[in-house]
Amino acid sequence: MQTSELSAQYYYLYHKNEFRGEDGHEKLLKLLIDHVPQEKDGMTVIGIDVGANVGKYIPDIKKICTESDHKIICIEPNPLNFDILKKMSVDKTLLFNCAVSNKNSVMPFYSYHNDNYVGNPHGGLFSHQCGKHISNVEVNTLDSIVQSVISGTDDYVIKFVKIDTEGHDTMIIEGMSNILPKTRYIIFECSDCLDDFRGPGIKNPMKRIVTFLDKRGFDVYRIGTKRLLKVNGDDWDDLYEQDKFWSNCFAAKKGDPLMEIIVDKNGFFKV
Repeated sequence: MQTSELSAQYYYLYHKNEFRGEDGHEKLLKLLIDHVPQEKDGMTVIGIDVGANVGKYIPDIKKICTESDHKIICIEPNPLNFDILKKMSVDKTLLFNCAVSNKNSVMPFYSYHNDNYVGNPHGGLFSHQCGKHISNVEVNTLDSIVQSVISGTDDYVIKFVKIDTEGHDTMIIEGMSNILPKTRYIIFECSDCLDDFRGPGIKNPMKRIVTFLDKRGFDVYRIGTKRLLKVNGDDWDDLYEQDKFWSNCFAAKKGDPLMEIIVDKNGFFKV
């Protein structure tokens, strides 16, 4: 049987290494940089980095959001990281020292080390079982953050969103329901961290967010090094929930012409 003839579920099961880690993410990111078209003149273009850490992703977002009228929103709750992020900040970058979820609140933020968080850039809202409490942090939705940036105008587009929050990605996307119609592309984590001590402890977190995006006009893909594996709608299989590991997903509007440029009908990269 040819690779292209394998069912998506069997392909995923027997080609896990193609979807594991960041190699597929890096490949897709380069394709987005090379092939995502410019937005029309007069439109404010927004790129968002949730879980910005120390700002290493900012140059890639700038390569996607090349329009003259653009803003880059970087969100990072860890105070240690945020101090470094401020030094990395560039023109048209807006920094938010807060966490993001599906509602506005205040929550405790933890590192992944019991003894000392200094030098350890990773942490989250739900790491208390193995981490040290750093501080309580303000928590906002992406809807409210973007609204504070656009100041009521409707002439904007969210061209690209990257989410890397150690298991909280489902809740974050649920908190951007108002801005999803204005959003083009999202890369987010869909890993075992959704289910372990790092995640919020919700049932079926991957299916929940895939269904949420599908109902709002997005196709969702597992990102591989050779293929984007569609997982929403009739393409969903419980295997994707049961067998998660360090990997990422990509969401794009259904019918987006970009997809015909970068992948074939089975999702294999053409370029």
